Amino acid sequence: MSEHLVLNARITVGRDEADAGMTPFEGVYRSILRALYEGRYVPGQRLAAPDLMREFDVGRGTIREVLQRLASTGAVTIQPHKGAQVRRLSRTEVTGVLEVVEVLLGLAARGAATAVASTAIRDGLGARYAEMCRIAAEVDFNRFLAARESYYRFLVAASDNHELRRVFPDIQVQIMRVQLRSFDRAADSTVMGDYTELHAAVLSGEPTLAEQAGRTHVRKTMDRVYALPDRAFEPDPAPLPSGDAYL
Repeated sequence: MSEHLVLNARITVGRDEADAGMTPFEGVYRSILRALYEGRYVPGQRLAAPDLMREFDVGRGTIREVLQRLASTGAVTIQPHKGAQVRRLSRTEVTGVLEVVEVLLGLAARGAATAVASTAIRDGLGARYAEMCRIAAEVDFNRFLAARESYYRFLVAASDNHELRRVFPDIQVQIMRVQLRSFDRAADSTVMGDYTELHAAVLSGEPTLAEQAGRTHVRKTMDRVYALPDRAFEPDPAPLPSGDAYL
């Protein structure tokens, strides 16, 4: 499973790094990713190196390396003379992320459906689905998000497709969700019917049905997101001039 999909593990930094078996770089990198996942850092927020140095008690070189790594994953942007900030997605970028997720979640559902004859897979999915149902009834949004991520992670792992797990754009998905939460949580459905249809299709053991359900599941999010006003998104960058402009 990719490093981003296992961030539910406990992460410690500073004086606890030695106990956690992580280098200062690893500790800071994982902690910032967790903060992004939990919404403590929000899209557009500036990540000032001096503040991060104080927070994590590390040197400027470590922070520089961490920010460059985060930039390479698409989590932050770094601009000359402005520093780093949490990436904020444009409408075009959100569309691109969702189009990729539609295909990948469909493939994950298809793979899980072929594996659902396994008692461990069926029981694992069932337990996570039941937990979502229980928390949804309690109307606890933050706990529901954690339960939903546990279900998705298990579904992707059950597909037993290592390349799918490697390329899944989980960081971009999380940035999109946090960015759009002030717009009626458009990318965070808490309607259990959306998950029930997906779950039932996977448990059917029919790969084609499950793949279609996975793609439909994401399209429902697409419909809500596409209806949002432009102020929900970062403006799309100006198109680069064509090569003819230099001839």
